[in-house]
Amino acid sequence: MRKGIQLVCRYAAAVLVTLTIFASGCQKSEIPRDVNLLTNPSFEEVEGGLPVGWEVRPFRGIEPAKAAEFGIDESYPHDGDRAVFFKADPDAQRFFMLSQEVEVTDITRIRLRGAVRSLDVRRNAGQYPQANFALTFLNKDRGRTYSARFYDQRTRPRLETSDDWIVEDRIFRLPVDTKYVVVHCVLGMGGTIWFDDVSLEVPTGLGWQETESKNFTFHWLPGSEYPEGSQAYQQQLFDNYATRLGIPESDRPKISHYFYPDSLTMYEAIGVKVPKKAYWDSREVHSIFPVDDHEIVHILTKPYGTLTFGLTEGTAFYLIGHWKNQRIVELAHDLLEDDRLPSVQSIVVPFEMKRQNPDIVGPAAAAFVGFLIEYAGPERFLELHRQANDTGSYEEFRTAFENVYGRSVEDAEAAFRKILAEMTFAPPDSTSPGQQLPDSVAPDRQQ
Repeated sequence: MRKGIQLVCRYAAAVLVTLTIFASGCQKSEIPRDVNLLTNPSFEEVEGGLPVGWEVRPFRGIEPAKAAEFGIDESYPHDGDRAVFFKADPDAQRFFMLSQEVEVTDITRIRLRGAVRSLDVRRNAGQYPQANFALTFLNKDRGRTYSARFYDQRTRPRLETSDDWIVEDRIFRLPVDTKYVVVHCVLGMGGTIWFDDVSLEVPTGLGWQETESKNFTFHWLPGSEYPEGSQAYQQQLFDNYATRLGIPESDRPKISHYFYPDSLTMYEAIGVKVPKKAYWDSREVHSIFPVDDHEIVHILTKPYGTLTFGLTEGTAFYLIGHWKNQRIVELAHDLLEDDRLPSVQSIVVPFEMKRQNPDIVGPAAAAFVGFLIEYAGPERFLELHRQANDTGSYEEFRTAFENVYGRSVEDAEAAFRKILAEMTFAPPDSTSPGQQLPDSVAPDRQQ
């Protein structure tokens, strides 16, 4: 291990560098692929104890709380002659992050790479679970698509001790309106963490093939084509759902569906370890399944507003018509007979809903959505989306519900239970077009 000096400082200001790619004559050009967009990525250039092109920003905590330290380390870099580090005592309560902003245009994916090393990193009382790289996505007004956290994506926090450098390498999907990407190196707990050799790149495309239907652009990779009939079935399914929801032709969106040969390819493309991922605002579905019968419902209803999680999922399963191959209405009827049908309040309130067995609350939510649509019409149900959009409490939902339906939630719930008990409630249309297609074409039905 080579010995050297450490330059240590408390929080200090630096000029934030925004990188913009220009062609000659100040004409903006396409951002180059597989090229590091960051300036001074290995922290070799230092002025006033700070790496040039980077800014130390407050993360959490205020004065006079005990603060973490930031510094330049020349004793054991991953690349070149220098690395940066944050160091915090177990009782530290004020933390910082090293950040750089990059301007991007018309891209959907970004690749983050960087080396990290840690020593005795542990979260103590009043500290935060960050010891990692993070990304924040900003629109043209530097607003956030999501603002619940300081970051939109991050690598895994590196706890405990790693004597050797660990190289993170992740690809992340960007929101459709992203104009700026901010890279952060952050520590929010006790211990020491080093960062070096950071890279932010636009990865080369995968070579997608595509074709279109009325409401879909279908994407696939060479050698992994869609099964025969699946694209037509997807369009039929979409038409069926949109009609039953009362969505006029003029409001029916165009959806991009990306069909992957396997989950590994999908992970390498968008950095998500799941078999299916949807981006509602971008109107995209990424999946290893050739047909989607669930996420398209959320894309259809999102422009009208977002109901609570229970009703949002209930809408999808009402349209699908069954839960694990059992008809929704029959499951709900059996739950009612067994005195296990949950209340509407426990479906609507997220905390109560998530504490319940999904095999109970799921069919119940779907049946109640079916009641609202079948007996009061889809137009009112869409209006409920508008008036109950992102309601923060059950009382707010009750008020919105009464404004739309002219009756209380409790009155509607009593009518729903009465109809369900008598089995005169018209069941959902579960005979979607193409039900007899082979398994290779049929949508993923796993809950």
